[in-house]
Amino acid sequence: MDRIKYFDIAKGIAMLAVIIGHCALEVDDFSPQITAQVVYRICFSFHMPLFFILSGYFMHPDRSFRWAKEFKQLLCTYLLSGLAVLAGVTCLGTIQHEGRAALLQSWTGAVVYGSGDLTERTLWPVDQRIGAIWFLLALFWARLLLHCFAKLPCTPIWVIICFAVGYVSSNYIWLPWSVQAGMCAVAFLYLGYLAKKYDVLGIVKRFPYVWAIAFVIWAIDIVLFGGMSMAANDYGSRPVLSVIGSIAGTLCIIGISRLFERSYVLGEALSRIGQASLAILCVHLVEDDVLPWQSCLSFLQNWFPHIPLVFVCFIVRVPIDLGGAALLYCIPKINEWFYPQLAKRAQMIRS
Repeated sequence: MDRIKYFDIAKGIAMLAVIIGHCALEVDDFSPQITAQVVYRICFSFHMPLFFILSGYFMHPDRSFRWAKEFKQLLCTYLLSGLAVLAGVTCLGTIQHEGRAALLQSWTGAVVYGSGDLTERTLWPVDQRIGAIWFLLALFWARLLLHCFAKLPCTPIWVIICFAVGYVSSNYIWLPWSVQAGMCAVAFLYLGYLAKKYDVLGIVKRFPYVWAIAFVIWAIDIVLFGGMSMAANDYGSRPVLSVIGSIAGTLCIIGISRLFERSYVLGEALSRIGQASLAILCVHLVEDDVLPWQSCLSFLQNWFPHIPLVFVCFIVRVPIDLGGAALLYCIPKINEWFYPQLAKRAQMIRS
């Protein structure tokens, strides 16, 4: 049950980046602000790639694919979160006296299709995007594909081909269940796997100047940011820089996490958020889809006119997400879906 604490801290930072990144999108839609745009550039330059790379770091693709574990941890959590969204929009529609049947039909379509973003290239019309839990579907496909490729000769070639097919095909058609997002995510999983296999962090530790190089690359990516949304395989106007910059950003966040590890209070707080990142992601998805944040932003702006709205929104939403994740932790059996460490602990006790 030993954990690498600075990896948990890195996941905690990335999870907070997901939340404030979505706040930035909401605020920029409400009233374009330079602060929100800067926050968006920083967060979207690294947060999803970091999750995939760290997931790959702990993978063992040479072993058999654990269908039951992956189904419960990824697909069951997706389904439960989707049902929570449907219940939430139905309740909100009742309160606001909106057409519940139309809302339920629209959001059911989003849950069934599993697209992280809206696009006109779906196989059939989809009115809503499911949002952040596209990550669960994409991670399922990415892990399955990497397990398949690991058993084939020339694994790196297969990974590159998979990324290319997923990226190119998504310009013409967008398949359900985030299949193509998973096809591109295979590359990030494989990078994480290779990083562990060849002890990249050990190499970087011996040559500290690599941190400086990574920071410069990440900074250039942020300054020249052309957009990046792994949810829709959109790597922006500079896709090569986006991919390289996200890798450099991930390395920088790991380095920052090792520094934060020295601070007990900050390190422990971020580590706990990282360990609960799956639960927090699902709770965040529900409140992001259900709550009328565009309507709430005007009130928040009036209450705190001298504070950048993106930070006010973040401060309001974080307690909701952390509180919801804490409630999930208290539900027997279900908590093992959202907290993999509990499932591992239960398995060790049974064995």
